[in-house]
Amino acid sequence: MTLLRKIYDPHSLIITILIFLFISLFRFLFLNMHFLDPFNNGLRDYEISDIVYSQFRDPAEIEPVPEIVLINIGLPDRMTLTQILQNLKKAEPKAVGVDIELDGRKDSTIDAALKNAIDEMPQIVLAGRLMRYDDSKKRFDPLANCDPYFSENATLGYTNFVSEDTSTIRYVAPYEETTDSIVRAFAIELVKKYDPEKAQALFRRRNRVELIYYTGNQNSFARFEAAQLLDSATFQRILEQQLLKDKIIIIGYIGKHEPGEPELDRFFTPLNKRYTGKAYPDMYGAVIHANIATMVLEGKYVFEFHKWFIILFSWIFCYINVFIFYRIYNEVNATFHGITRLLQVIEVILIFFIVAFFFFYFRIKIDFTQGILAMILGYEFVMIYETLIRHRIKLLQNL
Repeated sequence: MTLLRKIYDPHSLIITILIFLFISLFRFLFLNMHFLDPFNNGLRDYEISDIVYSQFRDPAEIEPVPEIVLINIGLPDRMTLTQILQNLKKAEPKAVGVDIELDGRKDSTIDAALKNAIDEMPQIVLAGRLMRYDDSKKRFDPLANCDPYFSENATLGYTNFVSEDTSTIRYVAPYEETTDSIVRAFAIELVKKYDPEKAQALFRRRNRVELIYYTGNQNSFARFEAAQLLDSATFQRILEQQLLKDKIIIIGYIGKHEPGEPELDRFFTPLNKRYTGKAYPDMYGAVIHANIATMVLEGKYVFEFHKWFIILFSWIFCYINVFIFYRIYNEVNATFHGITRLLQVIEVILIFFIVAFFFFYFRIKIDFTQGILAMILGYEFVMIYETLIRHRIKLLQNL
């Protein structure tokens, strides 16, 4: 109690409240305005974990993921897909994901051959999409963009990513409710076919969304081109070496990030080398699915503190800083500016390395953006309080 009495200061508490009121007002009035969307998206898209992914990790030290193989089919071609599936059946993979939307019917002969190839592979997962969210029922409409003709005897998984249209892909929703069933994410269905127990371990976490722990880009996974699987001699060597046997196979469009390539199924991720002001999406959807599947298979989940704990800690952190700044202002007013600015710089650097350390070594994500912002505003609000507020309100003068 003696310590609490020593650090309790009503003026510091009032300043802290004013800071968080300002932050809340700023977020409400400005960050939701469309004309500030570039600024808003920039703030939301930047996290210290992005720097850890893009700068701290050496890609050469990332070991390839043995369980997953990527197959680049190029631009969607149902005849090519049919031939690949027919060959893959001989390779005996444990799970096959087709990250291509089979929406509608085209050539009846080719479609019939494709359906037959799908029906002969019980381990196959087809791609669907969650479209309209029904606010009245609090559920999505049934999965779309995959014709029931193809999915009649196959498993469907949705390929949507959380916030895929506005920001960096950081989260995956393991499952969602539709008006007719519960559906799972594309990558989760693949894991369920490959190792049901690993999928159950994910569901036991009871998280509606999971922060994706990225293993690496497309170079972290074995990869084949469609032509390699269609060439009889090459495919025979693949069979002999059992490079696809008992694997998770993900078929989709996976380019080489070369100039002139279509930006098909590409997204921003934390692995983007330009973690601020990103110019080009850096990862294909099939590779993101591979990262999600790897996270679940290896059990490498990211721990996030509950938001209320972070809010409470941010308030305490802000109050302590304001308390120190206020003491400096009252006792060494002449050097207040220099001392407080130096303290702020030191704190920001320390916080950066602490947050990066915990994420890099322990996969613990600490979102302390609000606490840092409150600390930075501490200097200004001490000045505002002393020069514009305190001496104009008699009640505050008597505290």
